[in-house]
Amino acid sequence: MTGWTEDGLLRSWRVLARQEASADWQFVHLTDIGAVGVEAGCRFPGASEALIVSFPRMTLPGPGGLPDGQGFDVVMVQDDHLFGDRTAVALVRRAEGSLDIFTVMTTDVLRCLDAAGTTDPRELARIFVGRVADWQAFMARKRRPLSPEKQLGLMGELWFLDRLMQTRLGGAAVDCWQGPLHAAQDFHIGTGAVEVKSSLAGGAFLARINSMEQLDTEKTPMFFAALRFEVTDDGTDLAGMVAHLRETMAQAGLSRVFEALILVSGYQDDHAEHYGRKLLLSDGRAFLVGEDFPCLRRAAVPAHIRKAIYTLDVDALEQAATPVDDVFRSFGLMQDEP
Repeated sequence: MTGWTEDGLLRSWRVLARQEASADWQFVHLTDIGAVGVEAGCRFPGASEALIVSFPRMTLPGPGGLPDGQGFDVVMVQDDHLFGDRTAVALVRRAEGSLDIFTVMTTDVLRCLDAAGTTDPRELARIFVGRVADWQAFMARKRRPLSPEKQLGLMGELWFLDRLMQTRLGGAAVDCWQGPLHAAQDFHIGTGAVEVKSSLAGGAFLARINSMEQLDTEKTPMFFAALRFEVTDDGTDLAGMVAHLRETMAQAGLSRVFEALILVSGYQDDHAEHYGRKLLLSDGRAFLVGEDFPCLRRAAVPAHIRKAIYTLDVDALEQAATPVDDVFRSFGLMQDEP
């Protein structure tokens, strides 16, 4: 893993934007994944930020070859000096596009390619086009208030993020929050992962598992965190939790990344009047997802079944639960540890 960060890309773009624009493009090489090259770039005039991925000469997969952009352009780069006869594709931020969102998007595309586990150019091209198409679909989506269920889910992720920032990770915890970027699990911590599910007190805890990969993963250790909230005037509403984390992120210099992530999560300040329900954590438990944990596993499911969504009855789990803080201890993150 290369460890791509939003700040790293922003620094590259700032350096490129200060260079004299003697050509349409300025580039800095970032990495190679096999025969696939990755560059940070700026397109002039205007010094528009860009990410360029180049492949050995090929026709890119998908309808029409390339997805359309929303807030960003997807363009072919013709530069024989730099790319020769390669197929080079640039994601270029439009003037009206949010730099925060664009930075998070391009970092996510880089991480997605980095985590692909292959150097086959055609497979990497398929992953690249698919991930860009996912972002295009997100940016084209109409912004509506979050449903009560999605509010609860986001509150659980934000509660966990807030607690994670109090560990040895500090501000680096925000890079672990992968839920908004449609990762299989909500948090990736080192080589492990944590999936967070939330429920309201007083009812059955039925957790929706959105894919087999959500709990069946090679990441280790893998934890399932079950958070129960009660509705009470002593609690905090979603807007209040966002405001609290905004203050924390501002102190850590992470406002740009956090704002992009909550926007990608579907949260907008304009909808705050819909988020008046106050929630207080009444119970937080975690389960180590080992061989005995009940979940669908790809190896045990017929290959004909490509996708599965199912419901896990958390209250019926026979496995002993552990406090959430023990999850952080298993990763060596607690401040009181030597």
